[in-house]
Amino acid sequence: MRRSACIALLGVMLCAMIPAVSAPAGQISDVAFRRFTVEGGPVQVDIGGTGPVEWIGRVMVKGAGITLTADNGMKLWPTADWRDAERVEARGNVKVEGEYVAADKTTWSFVGKADAASYERTSGQGVMSGAVSFRAVNRITGAVVTAAADRMVYSFGTQQFRFERGDKPVHMEWQEPAPAAPAAPAAPKVGAAK
Repeated sequence: MRRSACIALLGVMLCAMIPAVSAPAGQISDVAFRRFTVEGGPVQVDIGGTGPVEWIGRVMVKGAGITLTADNGMKLWPTADWRDAERVEARGNVKVEGEYVAADKTTWSFVGKADAASYERTSGQGVMSGAVSFRAVNRITGAVVTAAADRMVYSFGTQQFRFERGDKPVHMEWQEPAPAAPAAPAAPKVGAAK
């Protein structure tokens, strides 16, 4: 069961579309996932290895600075050697939160929410769908980026996000923090010698 839990974490993190490290997708499991936990309802495993590993009901995955929760379970189809996931699906009020270090070394805390999330190894894409909301805060500058869409696609090959909203416009906002007020000059001390 430990190997299937490891595969589940890899798939969940990938389906969440937030890379834990800036390594190529093929190296993520070697670098990022040294310690993790998976908590959830009953787990079904196909001993023959042809079906998915399925967590039924609420599931929570913690590891690599990221937490994913889903209310209606998660399915994972492992590769033949059980070292990766062919496909992962999480559904029901999916929430991903944690920290991300960008290519320029800035750290962002983020929260992403959607009705469902999936990852396909063959395409190298993670997808969040149904009432997608995303919020990231730069931990140094305090800048805030938000997005609302019906679908968000992350490509691990290009490390690019694509937000879609059918025929409606995608809503995105960038907010820089208000500049700090200049410090007031220090008041002279009462009774100070001249």
